[in-house]
Amino acid sequence: MLPDPPKSLLHRWATPVQVLLTLGLYLQLSVLGGLAAAPGLYGAWAVFDATVAWPRAARAVALAMAGFAAYFSYAVCIIVVVGAWRLLTRAASPLGRFRYYSREGMQWASYNALILLVRYTCINFLRVTPLLPLFHRLMGMKVGARVQINTAVIGDSNLIEIGDDTVIGGDVTLVAHAAERGDLLTARVKIGSRVTVGLMAVIMPGVEIGDRAVIAANAVLKKGTKVGPDELWGGVPAVKLGARGEAPSEAT
Repeated sequence: MLPDPPKSLLHRWATPVQVLLTLGLYLQLSVLGGLAAAPGLYGAWAVFDATVAWPRAARAVALAMAGFAAYFSYAVCIIVVVGAWRLLTRAASPLGRFRYYSREGMQWASYNALILLVRYTCINFLRVTPLLPLFHRLMGMKVGARVQINTAVIGDSNLIEIGDDTVIGGDVTLVAHAAERGDLLTARVKIGSRVTVGLMAVIMPGVEIGDRAVIAANAVLKKGTKVGPDELWGGVPAVKLGARGEAPSEAT
């Protein structure tokens, strides 16, 4: 039996370096999250001090309401704080193919961690509100007018473009990256105007969707799929089923 080949320096130190970078990332996110939470916490603290002499039941109600108000204050403030940090640092997902353990890989991870901070703390309360398109604009996405976004699962915002009057349905996966044999691949995603992307559809890197197209619920548009204007697509992987306004074909 042949001995295992010697491990490279990268393989030996990859995990310790990743741990250190992760701790540094946690510190950065703690600062940003703390700044966003501070105004609401200050208000809640003021309510706590102002209601010391209140009856216990009334004070409990006041404090509970102040706590929820502090949370929603955080949801608004974190958009501004994270967006301002991205603009200051010019953070973005790089374009192309690169190794996980590379400068581009670290750049990709640190940028998307900013999106995840919002996603995992409050984004469900931002869905289908003007605040969610605003957040993604601040993260570098090109978003048209009157766009409705009803999903939390969006990554690589700076590589995504959405036209006017488009609807991104509930729990759609919209990302511009994929993992392939030890590499990360990123490619721009372009969605036209007046497009409807159905519930839980998956949009992969390099996808282009023409104006007024319809993507059926649960459809999976694999990498590089080109959907023409007014076309209806569905299935796994998605294929053209017909045109908008027509009865869909039997193709699956």
